[in-house]
Amino acid sequence: MPRAKFFGWIALLVSLVLGGLFFYYAFYLTGFRDLNLTALSDYSYYALILPIALVALVILGTGFWIGWTILTIKVAPPMPEIVEKKDFAKVKAFLLCLVTLSLSALFIYGIYLRSYWALAVPAAAVTLVVLGMIFWVGVAIITTRATLPEDKKS
Repeated sequence: MPRAKFFGWIALLVSLVLGGLFFYYAFYLTGFRDLNLTALSDYSYYALILPIALVALVILGTGFWIGWTILTIKVAPPMPEIVEKKDFAKVKAFLLCLVTLSLSALFIYGIYLRSYWALAVPAAAVTLVVLGMIFWVGVAIITTRATLPEDKKS
């Protein structure tokens, strides 16, 4: 087996195992009950929450910024054949702004209450997206055909 395909299989398997372990320890062992993090000291709690909050609020802020940009951008009038079609971009942008503001408020309220789910859901989203990218790279490496002739491969 070529070295690249071997590393592709390793990336694929590691991402699957880590994703499974994350889901098991973060959600299954908790029994899907609402845990409260008030037992942690303030320093421990903020050491957990600050990186997760930073990433979650940056992502939500980016979503709001995209929606706000679409809402406030000035564009040239479209060509006559395009005018006949309904354009729902402004409505969708407004909904994006509302959803991101609502999720941000809910997230901050969850942090205030020291809710387990306020940490678990954003951490799961970021972790599973990163592991999904690693999985995708592994699949891409495994399924890519070599372009070198057989006698040139090492």
